Amino acid sequence: MANWFIYNKKENYKENLKIDGITKLTALILANRDITDPSTVDMFVRPDLSKLHDPFRLKDMDKAIDLIIKTMQEGGEIRIFGDYDQDGIASVMTLLDGLLYYYDAISYDIPHRVEEGYGMSEGMIEKAKADGVSLIITCDNGITGFDQVEMIKSLGMKVIVTDHHEIEKINDGEWVSQKLPNADDVINPKRIDQDYPFKELCGAGVCFKLITALYQKLDGDMEYLYGLLEYVAMGTVCDMVSLTDENRIFVIEGLKYLNQTEKLGIRAILDEASWTNEIDEYTLGFIIGPTMNATGRLSSAKDAIELLMEEDIDRIYELAKNLVNLNTERKKLTEEGFEKCVAIVEANKYYNDDVIVVFEPSINESICGIVAGRIKEKYYRPTIILSASSIEDLAKGSGRSIDPYNIHAEVSKFADKLESFGGHPMACGLSIKYEMIDELRDFLNANAKLRPADKEKVINIDTAIDISKLSLEFAESLDRLKPFGKDFEKPIFADKGVEISDLQMIGKDGKTMRLKLTKNSTSINAIKFNALDDFNYLNEKYGNNVIGSKIDIVYYPDINEFRGNRTLQLRLIDMR
Repeated sequence: MANWFIYNKKENYKENLKIDGITKLTALILANRDITDPSTVDMFVRPDLSKLHDPFRLKDMDKAIDLIIKTMQEGGEIRIFGDYDQDGIASVMTLLDGLLYYYDAISYDIPHRVEEGYGMSEGMIEKAKADGVSLIITCDNGITGFDQVEMIKSLGMKVIVTDHHEIEKINDGEWVSQKLPNADDVINPKRIDQDYPFKELCGAGVCFKLITALYQKLDGDMEYLYGLLEYVAMGTVCDMVSLTDENRIFVIEGLKYLNQTEKLGIRAILDEASWTNEIDEYTLGFIIGPTMNATGRLSSAKDAIELLMEEDIDRIYELAKNLVNLNTERKKLTEEGFEKCVAIVEANKYYNDDVIVVFEPSINESICGIVAGRIKEKYYRPTIILSASSIEDLAKGSGRSIDPYNIHAEVSKFADKLESFGGHPMACGLSIKYEMIDELRDFLNANAKLRPADKEKVINIDTAIDISKLSLEFAESLDRLKPFGKDFEKPIFADKGVEISDLQMIGKDGKTMRLKLTKNSTSINAIKFNALDDFNYLNEKYGNNVIGSKIDIVYYPDINEFRGNRTLQLRLIDMR
């Protein structure tokens, strides 16, 4: 059961109240998330494109723009090397669409997730050379592609690396330096030798800064430029980077363009997915993003690029239907893989481990990360899910972690016994020989050093509000604070002694709980998804007396829209 804590950040709140034009609710919610810097708060209160940072403050930006312009003037071909996830797709499209405004000799390549893996492959580089490419621009990859960049240079091609991933650091005991690939230019907001004010851009965000600098240099059409924010908003939300500072502006403005989009590929995805509501961050994160991501998992991410570049309407809808079907298949495989892994965890009592390591050879290796995330959420343990690879006796998989456990640092201590490994504090990818899996599990658990409190989920509550005092207008005021995401999570509230007036389990799988909650003669409908464990908990606690019993709840005041009617509804986060 999760531990509940109400924020107590009064000093932050007092500071935020000093800012002109801020409401008490906004001041409180920002304060609870430690957002107090006046310029950052101003981006929440008055988001505007004019507040985006100067792209030329990024190191090497001026040189990169000169190299692109020179390549175009000389008639050289430019090839974009992208990644196979949603941010990679968005990054490729930002560069393609932005550069094609000026120049036609633009092409792209994306590696196959299973056959080639992450980053630039030798095959991609050799093909670029054979095709007469002059300049390669990487996006959402390349910052650790040291050997690949050297290969590009040795073949006589120029290369600009644009990336947002962590840069390898070198600590000699006195100071920290950085290791960069030997590219012509390296653009990354995390470089330590620059004063760029925001480090948390996604790959598509970095690409947008590059195209912005190019348009500024060439006096380009800024309205056309801002239309690229449709892609950037997708990458920003789906890559789960911080939704603060200019990322917030990217998403807000990108959603404006998306809701009047003329990009038929995007509209076709929504049509095929039967999405008729307004496009918001949920649409990006749970409809468009996963649909495009499914191509990189079960087919090729080039399918998504083809859809977005296609002009024939019949072909567009054919491709969109294929993408939606792929995502349906991905969801089916994920659910099956999750159930198989739960069975293994329960049978072996891995839920007692500090770190859960599961080997299930039948899982498609491309969904190991999704399944690991689901297992992590269910048991609140760092989790690694491994599957059989195409190489005999070699397992491949992914890990997902909880805040107190740096999975990259901990697994790296075992790296000399792994076939491959990479990642960051909250996620990792690895390959390992079958016979080493049990040793990995034993090693990680012997060295985990997680305290009991670390293995208990924490829910931070903005403030306690009696549900009888809620209103539709209050829920609408919360909606005006959107978009929500990393570092600006949806605000949640709590109440005690709420009576259950009615309860039903609904949905195709019977896992959604619909309740009527009553307090002080006021009744409000509430809903909780994936609530089978909660349903069992209530029945164990109250038996046949669930109706009429009282519970404490953590909730978000939501708006339910049905046939044009808008009513207040509670989205339950937890109960006890």
